[in-house]
Amino acid sequence: MFQFNKKREREFWLLASILLNVIFSIAKLTWGITMGATVVTADGIHSISDVIGAFLVFLALRFAGHKSKRFPFGMNKLEDFAALLGGFAIILAGYSIIKTVFFSDGIKTPEKIGGTLLFMAILIVLEFVFYFFEHKAARRLKSPGVRTDALNWLGDMGASFVVIAGILGWHFSIPYAQEVAVVIIVLMIFWGAFEILRDAFLSLLDASVDAETLQKAKEVISSFPDVGKTERLFIRRSGSVLFADIVLQVKEKNMDSAHLLIDKIEKELYHQIPNLAITTIHYEPESKPFKKVALLFDESQKKIAQTFGKTAWIELREINSNGKIIKSVFVKNPVSHNERGKAIKLAAWLIKQQVVQVVFNPKDMEDDIQILFSALGIQVVYKIILEK
Repeated sequence: MFQFNKKREREFWLLASILLNVIFSIAKLTWGITMGATVVTADGIHSISDVIGAFLVFLALRFAGHKSKRFPFGMNKLEDFAALLGGFAIILAGYSIIKTVFFSDGIKTPEKIGGTLLFMAILIVLEFVFYFFEHKAARRLKSPGVRTDALNWLGDMGASFVVIAGILGWHFSIPYAQEVAVVIIVLMIFWGAFEILRDAFLSLLDASVDAETLQKAKEVISSFPDVGKTERLFIRRSGSVLFADIVLQVKEKNMDSAHLLIDKIEKELYHQIPNLAITTIHYEPESKPFKKVALLFDESQKKIAQTFGKTAWIELREINSNGKIIKSVFVKNPVSHNERGKAIKLAAWLIKQQVVQVVFNPKDMEDDIQILFSALGIQVVYKIILEK
């Protein structure tokens, strides 16, 4: 079985649609002219308009992914423009059906009813089969261009049903049978056109995607415990692809760890959200309404410890933006009972508490500990906030 990437698959469906529409147009025109069936001939002309519409969408898809210095994000909105033109074409097709049935000469019936009914029935079956698979592909690919073309086939089926309804209505003398069928099909056509035009306009205006897609993105981001607050989450559509712009607060203080976290988030977003083409994530340190400071004391809880590893008590203070202490608690050094590695274990504990400042005499602290704190953005001070 052939394997396509999404762009190639979209082009495949449009090319298949163009080829099939050409065949059907020739068949309808030939049958209509040969059998003297005006309505079949008109339907053939309608199918030619679908060929033009499908060709426009194909050209848009073909060049949508083209990138250059002037168009670094590609020309994906060409697909939206094509969908816009296709949507208006669908409306015109529906209007032409109404005009033919209700405001012109009505539906003329050919003399050879049986042959014409069989001919149209075969076309409808073929049209429905192609419509079913193309519409299914359009939903999977999330392509407005392919979706527009699929709904054009719905319009073709509607026109074919009008032909059959007219013939059967004339044959069995059923009043208004074909008129009712026309109204139902035209309403379906107009609803499909409304959805196409709505989505195309929203994409061209860079509107946000649906709430379901945004919620999925939020769930992916929130699944990472090292992510704090999501400052901004924008996802917009451009043709068949999505662009995301995200600003996060991260708890990671180390730049390398933060980069690794962002890479993981991006990979998961690409995995969970189809058609996500470009994701831009800006990150900044998590902001809190207070900063946490650790004061290292000896057994008296009044004097700074003589050495970092011999800290007996730790006072953890939470200080607001005005410099006021909003919370203070003394904690017994949790690693004081360890025989070896007290200094590095205490440093690890302080880092885990997310302190941003340590009040201690730097001269009594090992150089390796100072280098570690400096790399994590933790200040070591002696006199700044020692007084209460």
